[in-house]
Amino acid sequence: MLVPEETVAASASSAVVSRAHEIALDVFRHAFPLVPFYLTHGSVASYLLLTAFDLTLGFMLIVGTTRDLRDPTTVDPRAAWLISRLAAVLVLAVFLGVAAAVLVVPLGVPAVIFGLATGVKWRELVLRPAFWISAAVMMLIAGARAQRSFEATTTVGKRGTSPQAAPVVGDLAQDQKRSKAAYAAQVTLIGTYVALSYGLSIFGRGGFFIFPALYAALLVFYDARPDLGQKIFPKLWRETATRPQPSANKSRRHQRR
Repeated sequence: MLVPEETVAASASSAVVSRAHEIALDVFRHAFPLVPFYLTHGSVASYLLLTAFDLTLGFMLIVGTTRDLRDPTTVDPRAAWLISRLAAVLVLAVFLGVAAAVLVVPLGVPAVIFGLATGVKWRELVLRPAFWISAAVMMLIAGARAQRSFEATTTVGKRGTSPQAAPVVGDLAQDQKRSKAAYAAQVTLIGTYVALSYGLSIFGRGGFFIFPALYAALLVFYDARPDLGQKIFPKLWRETATRPQPSANKSRRHQRR
């Protein structure tokens, strides 16, 4: 059956708008560790800890938004209500934030080492409004980002409709490859973060004043143009993108049966 050109154009336009919203949310999330660092003269330890939290939130977003064959394609119409969407953002924000906080423990070691060397009082730092408000806003942004991804890949159906009633939105296999590439990018960014942490611990705030902003720009670059990011480390991208997909293999075995 032929798909009307108007439908194809509307779908493409919707995808572009959704992608723009996702990039905007990523930009806001990456910018928040810079707010206390630059505007309120925050400490290097505070910036490193918030950036580690940002990276782990990004990692959890990749894990949480990677689609599987068993994921729902249809949602109840009540899920499209504004109150339902806001509630979903809050729930996702708490879930992603708690999981990211656990992952911060090993990733935040550079910040802890720097703090020990400079006599940082961690309890006072974490209780500062500039710190916990930034972390809370980052969690909400991550929750909104996850909800946007879910809405972009599901269709609003009728009450009582099966979660698998609507056809799959987009190219599932290609989305899984992009998620693998995003995972590789995140690993690369974490390695770069360790190098940044070492530089900040050696040269301090004055010597590395511009580098946090440059690192935030790098995070935005990887989120906005993953296609260009893949060309920087081609071998790493090829290995992750061509790795067999377990869910797809299970599906093929099921079909043969």
